[in-house]
Amino acid sequence: MKVVILGSGSYSGTPKPLCNCENCSRARINPALRRTRFSLFFEGTLIDPSPDLHYHLEGLNKRAERVLITHGHFDHVFGLPELQVFKRLEFISNRETLETAKSLARLAFGSESPEGHEWGYTELRFWEPVGIGMMRVMHFPVVHTVTAGGFVIELKGRRIAITGDTGPEILKDGRALKLMEGADLLIAEMTHREAIPGSHLGVREAIELAKKVGASYTVFAHISHSNYPHEVLEKKVREAEIIGEVARDFTWVEV
Repeated sequence: MKVVILGSGSYSGTPKPLCNCENCSRARINPALRRTRFSLFFEGTLIDPSPDLHYHLEGLNKRAERVLITHGHFDHVFGLPELQVFKRLEFISNRETLETAKSLARLAFGSESPEGHEWGYTELRFWEPVGIGMMRVMHFPVVHTVTAGGFVIELKGRRIAITGDTGPEILKDGRALKLMEGADLLIAEMTHREAIPGSHLGVREAIELAKKVGASYTVFAHISHSNYPHEVLEKKVREAEIIGEVARDFTWVEV
């Protein structure tokens, strides 16, 4: 089973307009260092339709059947109108996030589904497992600036854990750590150099989370332009003896 990290960046992307920091300056010269906003795809499932979704769908060129959304911040949901290319689609998240998704659909199309489309909305409750197609999904809460959560998804005998945006408080959340423990793939945010309580992980905290979860493979994503350069992040992950990698856009992982 292949998992594709479509976008590896945080809310501003890299390069950020009008920013001349090291990462933004280098990314303007070297396209391999560019980062679009976070989104990922596997087995007909899209996670977080970012504002860069049109570009992601162009490159991916695969059909989505369902969309799971971690939370309602613009960089995780504002690509929703681009999904009009899919006639049948199910949006899946917690209640507050689904309300944001419905509002965007009404703004773009005048209703919660484009004319002639069959779009549905399935509400998840935190800590209640749900069967969706061939998947078993558990949505768990994280500490962020809005109602937000991660996912643990079981599919084809594999377990994929996705933190979504989370503050360092997750390191003390025994229930969430137990749920993610031993996953086949952990996709963890690594937004900033230093953690921001109630908001995002720093590099040290993201690595600590990877060690606590002990996944077979870890991919770090949602990386800000203000973080260390990509090769420095790779070195830190390697020195921490984490089995995994720092995502670039369109990183493909076999699970």
